[in-house]
Amino acid sequence: MSSEAFQQQELVHIERMIAELERMPRRRRGVAAHSPVMQPEYWRKRIHALMKSPDATETVVRHAAALLAKLAEPSDRPRG
Repeated sequence: MSSEAFQQQELVHIERMIAELERMPRRRRGVAAHSPVMQPEYWRKRIHALMKSPDATETVVRHAAALLAKLAEPSDRPRG
């Protein structure tokens, strides 16, 4: 698997996890707070690591930047 294919695969996984975070009902957020993977900062760090990779392509960087923007959206909107 090429480096770009791996990076794209990682970004797709991260995108799915961000969607899971968005779907999480407010009442479950407290329980999830104990798991690092349920914290936006965990995913920000992974995204930044991909962006800083010396072989990150422009496509990867753009996809990563879009995911960072999604994570930066206010989390106070109603969810479940």
